[in-house]
Amino acid sequence: MANADDGIVGQYYKDAKGKIGQMGMTPVVATTVGDRKDWDNCIVTSATKSSFLDGSGNKSGNQMLVNLNCYAKYGTYLWPGYSLASPEGRAMWEADLAAKKKKEADAAAAAAAAQQQEQDELAAVDAQQAGE
Repeated sequence: MANADDGIVGQYYKDAKGKIGQMGMTPVVATTVGDRKDWDNCIVTSATKSSFLDGSGNKSGNQMLVNLNCYAKYGTYLWPGYSLASPEGRAMWEADLAAKKKKEADAAAAAAAAQQQEQDELAAVDAQQAGE
């Protein structure tokens, strides 16, 4: 049975498909919840090795049945998703918040570097003009 240690549960389906393929299995979507995203961008909520027979009575073999959450990662006033009170929702929200803060810090650092470069260029021009 697949679990979070396999690196499948909690991953986007597009990433989980590769991991399941590396395990020598074929991913099969068993169920979906929500319709806000295409399957590749849905989160795998659980995965189980198939244990049933196909239409010909043959064992289904190496198929991994996955269940997908196709809502937003965490719920907002516009989008349904994991509650921020749940461990999954809280972890996703904190990761997004950290990424947003890093992006803002990187933008601020880039702006400060550009401003410093401009000041250095102006100082060099002033020094050149003073030396004339």
